[in-house]
Amino acid sequence: MDETDNFATSGTGTNGDKRKLHAYAVKNQSLRETVHRLRRQVEFLEEKQQELQELVNHDPYTGLPIRRVFDRRLDERFRVLSAETNSHRMMALGVIRLDKRYARIKNSRDRNKILLFKTTARIKEIIGDNLFQSDRLDEFHIMLNNMPNLAAVELICEKIAEEVARPQEEPADDVSFGCYLGVSVYPLHGSTRDELLGNADIALERCEKLDRPFIIYDEEMGREHRDRELIESELATAVETSFEQFHIAYQPFVDPEGRIIGAEALMRWHHPTLGTVPPPVFIPIAEQTGDIRILGHWILYNACRELTVWHHSGFPDLYISVNLSPHQFKQRDLVARITGILQALNLEGRHLKLELTESMVMDDPDDAIQKMVELKQIGVRLSIDDFGTGYSSLNYLRKLPIDMVKIDKSFIDDVDRSVPNQEIVKGIISLVHTIRIDCLAEGVETKEQMELLFSEGCNAIQGYYFSRPVDNLSFRSYLTAGGLLPAARLETAPKGEESPLPPDRVPGSLPVGGETDGGADDLEPAPVMEVTEDLGLL
Repeated sequence: MDETDNFATSGTGTNGDKRKLHAYAVKNQSLRETVHRLRRQVEFLEEKQQELQELVNHDPYTGLPIRRVFDRRLDERFRVLSAETNSHRMMALGVIRLDKRYARIKNSRDRNKILLFKTTARIKEIIGDNLFQSDRLDEFHIMLNNMPNLAAVELICEKIAEEVARPQEEPADDVSFGCYLGVSVYPLHGSTRDELLGNADIALERCEKLDRPFIIYDEEMGREHRDRELIESELATAVETSFEQFHIAYQPFVDPEGRIIGAEALMRWHHPTLGTVPPPVFIPIAEQTGDIRILGHWILYNACRELTVWHHSGFPDLYISVNLSPHQFKQRDLVARITGILQALNLEGRHLKLELTESMVMDDPDDAIQKMVELKQIGVRLSIDDFGTGYSSLNYLRKLPIDMVKIDKSFIDDVDRSVPNQEIVKGIISLVHTIRIDCLAEGVETKEQMELLFSEGCNAIQGYYFSRPVDNLSFRSYLTAGGLLPAARLETAPKGEESPLPPDRVPGSLPVGGETDGGADDLEPAPVMEVTEDLGLL
């Protein structure tokens, strides 16, 4: 009871005073009710604000804290670590990405993202609240504090990979998928957020490339990544500067009589400071960046233009063979582009052979066969490269409109010594001849290999036994010498007869090696192509 109540009940005061006091009491009660109502509204707003914060800072599908929250907590952790001077504990940062099996079912079996939610719940059972949502729905970040050593980090990574790979619960127990996990560790692999996350991404990329569930970053991995970035950057610059750093090498195809019947055009890159960059190094990078499309057209045009020189030199039946990349083969206007090149150079289609890999054809057989038929209609010859390493079968071959198969070098290396390889090669030659397809063997390096292959009916060979890949001037010298390669000439030449080529061009004096190395440093640059819209090269 307050003072106004005491005053009202004491019987003192005038009626006017009592009315004033009563009004004051009523107003005071109303004020108390207003304060109470405002307090409830504030509590309601605070509750809604908390819910809003949860919505803003957590992913709606997985319920995990989003990347912004991860960054804040990571910054806080770095402040703690910078204040610790004697701590030997490590912090591991990782990036988890679900594999392609999840990508295949996410829009069919997991439209409501239930499997995604359950997968993150499994990971949280191992590492608790140290799991965060990345900017991608199928990717997550982890932060493992106070790790005693790398072995402890590896153990947790292994548990995560095993848990994710377990089959899902009923009714989706027929569904399973895995993950890739790239990890970097403070302070071994960096001292800043950007360094550690960048190195974790490098480890994740290596995981996907090697198809391994988890990899912890190391310095060698970092050097390889930096080298790749350098090649990628320099390759882009080389493409933009009129292809002046690129050359074409030509390796002859030889028939059983030692005559040149054609050649394969091989890309070579000589960088002003890096030196010769091997094709196995830069071609995969060009495939990934898309530069292979314009590089492929550059070599197509310039190789065909060099072929016209050979024809004008008195060898009108020679043909040129060019490898098509998967990116090129998938281009919808591929046939139109090749038609434009042939018309611009006044070449018949039969003088161009395109080499395809088995995997390129089998990636989408129906589309591939349709495109191959269109190429055949303009007269272009087709060959399957690296035959014997993929889907080789009579049923597979007879469906393809091809003219030739090239036996992979791996079967040729010891064909003169290995009985199993001899049987494989004999079987391939017999198989392709059954359906009237020619056979060419690559990587021939010895007389014994050559004799065995030709004795079994191989139509042509390619390899160091006759010639390594050479520049355009050296190849022209082969032609001016009669189109019969030195190795064949020396077999029948009278004693004392000298080869018309200088000693460093005589195949017998060349070192034995793979077909993608050697011969690039001294190559004569091929004429630079004038890229025009008329040829459709851009």
